[in-house]
Parts: sequence; C-alpha cells; structure tokens
Amino acid sequence: MRMRERLCVELGAMRPDWNRWCMHRDLTPAEGVRRLIAGAVHADSTATVSDAQLRDSAIGEPRARIEIRLTHAELDEVEDRALRSGLTSNRWIVALIRAQLMREPQLDACEMRLLSDSNQQLAVISRWLGQLAREGSDARPASGGRSDIGAIRGTIDAHLRVVANVIRSNLDRWSR
Repeated sequence: MRMRERLCVELGAMRPDWNRWCMHRDLTPAEGVRRLIAGAVHADSTATVSDAQLRDSAIGEPRARIEIRLTHAELDEVEDRALRSGLTSNRWIVALIRAQLMREPQLDACEMRLLSDSNQQLAVISRWLGQLAREGSDARPASGGRSDIGAIRGTIDAHLRVVANVIRSNLDRWSR
C-alpha cells in the first residue's frame, strides 16, 4: 500500500491570495496544490493528466467518512487508475461515485483546457457581435469583411463539436 506523503509550504503573506484563488475554483488549498503539482510533473509527458472537476470543496458542507475493503488486486487497480488520472485513490473513488450516483461531470485537465479555449473563442465572438450591435450592420471585424461571418460560424461549430466531444468522453470514461 502507498505511504502518505506530505509537503509543507510556508506561504506567508500569499496565503490569503492562495485561499481566494482556490475558493474561486471550488478547491481546497491542499487540492489546489496537488493539481498544480500534478500538472507541472506531467506537463512534459505524453499521457494526459486527469484533473477531475470535483465539487468536494463545497465550503461548510459536512462530509462522512466510510471504509471500503478491497482485495489487493482491486486496490492495485484503483491505485493504477487513480495514478493515470492524476488523483489519489480516495479522490478517484469519490469521482467515480459522483459520476455514477450524482450524475455530475468529473472533467479532467485536458477537457477543462479544451472548454477554456473554446470559451475564449466565444468571448471574441461575443465582443465582435457587441460591436456589430453598437455600430449597426456596417461594422466589420478587425480583420475586415463579410467573409469573417463564415469564420465566426466555423468557430461556433468548432465550439459545439469540442463541447460535445468533452461531454461524450466524460460520459464514456465514468460509465464503464
């Protein structure tokens, strides 16, 4: 069985900023550190690091601890899958339960990055559409011309494909 390792970091005056950063992302401070480290450690690898979007840090929500008895083979498999996902075995089990029972998405880092990139593209489209609304139908995007409307449609279609693929892969991963 894996030994539990701890890392102590003196944050000093950065602690309130760190707490706000984590709270903004619905993470506990410890989970925020684990995710940053997992991302940094696996940044150069070709394997995707899972960064399950867990809502386990809901402030003030009580938690209950349970004990699960697994065979050595089962535990090895859980630890292997958790390691491939960039999670602890306990966190992986929680993600599995939430996906199965609560039907909540458990997105990994790659999926979150795809959605983030897609949302940034939609923000650009939103600004351009706002410009059109303010200036009327004669407004042109910075790159100019009606041909950009086709590019905007293409970007929106790409966004829809990305979101559909993310949701599909998420459902596939947790419904096995």
